[in-house]
Amino acid sequence: MGSVIWVAPLGLIAATPVAPAAAPVAPAPGGFSIQQLADGLKAGLGSMISQSLGSGTLTVTPPPALAKIQAALSKTGNAAAGAGFEEALKAAVSQVSPQVAGLLKSDLSAVKPEDAQGLLAGGPDAATKFLQQKIGPSLREKLLPLVKQATASSSMAAKAKEMLALAGPFAGLAGNKAVNDLDGYVCDQVLAQSFALMAKQEAAVRANPALLKDSPLAQKVFAAFKK
Repeated sequence: MGSVIWVAPLGLIAATPVAPAAAPVAPAPGGFSIQQLADGLKAGLGSMISQSLGSGTLTVTPPPALAKIQAALSKTGNAAAGAGFEEALKAAVSQVSPQVAGLLKSDLSAVKPEDAQGLLAGGPDAATKFLQQKIGPSLREKLLPLVKQATASSSMAAKAKEMLALAGPFAGLAGNKAVNDLDGYVCDQVLAQSFALMAKQEAAVRANPALLKDSPLAQKVFAAFKK
């Protein structure tokens, strides 16, 4: 007797899923590995921070409301009070400025290997914008206590109160949030200016990677993505 071969109906055969073919990954310019791109990018960012902020020469103007009071006081013979506040503000900012670069460098770990190629291939300030969005809030938390120490040592708040006391009817000009939170105002202005200077330096580096002479890897990585 011949053997019987049973064939299962087609509907009973479980379909074996076929894995889709992996999309080819385009090699990074210059043949760099992902880790090399990340290391070069972070080294480059460190150099940009030093070049743009290392001198610690940030400047912050008085809040607009206090600037109006300064102008009003200068017409009443009390210009010295406004000048005293501006000097205190300048002293506070000069005390904080050198610390901003160190805080920024300590947060470069926010740049992950998977971020590197996209940031390097981005616009003239892509990496700066990424850092500002990624670490901006935490950076402010770290900077604010330093600002408070600096403003206290410079007697900035006391000088502002002196201005308001002398302003008389002009004191109503000070009705904005910046005047009520001078520490927050200074902190926000220092951060905004720091990132603006860094963005300007990033654009310069992308146009001329030779500016990264202190890091050969960073120089090569940025040169590979130069447009």
